[in-house]
Amino acid sequence: MDKKLYEKTRYQNIYRHKKNKNYVIMISNPKTSISLIDGNRIFDINVALKARDKYKSKVVKKVQIAHTELFDTIWNKYIDNCRIVENQAYNTIHKKEIIYSGRIKNELGNKKLSKITKNDIADYIEKLDTTNKYKNKILKTLKAFFNWCVKEEYILFSPTNGIKNKKEEKSIMKYWLPEHIKQFLDTLNKDIYELNGLHSFDAYLIKILVLLTFNLGDRIGETRVICYSNISKEYNTIEIKHSINYNTKDSNLFSNTKTFSSQRKLDVSEKLIEEIDNYRMFLETKLGITVNPNLPIIFNYSTNKPYSDVTLRKKFNYYIEKANVPKIRMYDLRHTYVTTMMSEGWELYHISQRLGHKSYSTTMDKYGHISNNTRKEIAKTTDKYF
Repeated sequence: MDKKLYEKTRYQNIYRHKKNKNYVIMISNPKTSISLIDGNRIFDINVALKARDKYKSKVVKKVQIAHTELFDTIWNKYIDNCRIVENQAYNTIHKKEIIYSGRIKNELGNKKLSKITKNDIADYIEKLDTTNKYKNKILKTLKAFFNWCVKEEYILFSPTNGIKNKKEEKSIMKYWLPEHIKQFLDTLNKDIYELNGLHSFDAYLIKILVLLTFNLGDRIGETRVICYSNISKEYNTIEIKHSINYNTKDSNLFSNTKTFSSQRKLDVSEKLIEEIDNYRMFLETKLGITVNPNLPIIFNYSTNKPYSDVTLRKKFNYYIEKANVPKIRMYDLRHTYVTTMMSEGWELYHISQRLGHKSYSTTMDKYGHISNNTRKEIAKTTDKYF
């Protein structure tokens, strides 16, 4: 509260703007403020008092609920919120549920939410018989849950506040240098033009997969469900609307992207669109496949399903060995895109939105450590390699 702008009133938690004379209600625990009702400033002290008392009673009511509810009960409500309200991707929710059922539930599930303290969480994390990396994953999951509980007013503050992550060795980020990209694509092109039928198809499939991810910088799950209908030749853009549905029991191929900000429309070169058109022509003329523009470009028409992780990895790794380039994951093509752009002089804040990161700080945490010397060694641009 800026004391130069606001003055105390004789009513608890209520302040008045010195110049505008409107009231602001300050709640200290959890720390929040109420300055608008139905979009309008509060000028009547009686309205301010009612809003303050209504908010307090709401908090008390939910806190009373939390006193009787178990951690497990509120956790299920949290997961429902992730699924229904926030529309989080299946894989994101699935990872939370695995961590909860595998570790957290046995320790905290039967405890009353309101009785869990900071010491309980800190001691629990400390005693876990696992790596610091996995401890941090569990702590991250708990922080997200308790922050939601505060937001929903089941508790007044998060017991995870002030608990720091465990020190862990950062895994070495893998990516390809320019010569690796060129060598890999040259090997693919050779098989595309020299082999016949399905053998050339495998090479072409991996080529398109690599070109999409390397040019867009998207997540591999997003690449795998880009459809021809997501491409605009008029504006030279590709729209990322979905990620692949990792739930094999669901008939729907598409799932939500990792976050809402991951849904984005990206500018692309005419050359990339031309490569995709050539691949489509190859499917139709060489293999006799009737391409459905509303199905993913990376699609198995033999099974009428997207390729499985195992199948794509097997094909990708086969060409890594054949091209004699460093072994990376398909996801590392995203890292290759970032390091390539950085070597071209693009700053991370230019790249962040294209990656679909929720905030620039996420991009900095992930890629900010790459040195200038490393940047100079990396690729020059994307188009020049294919």
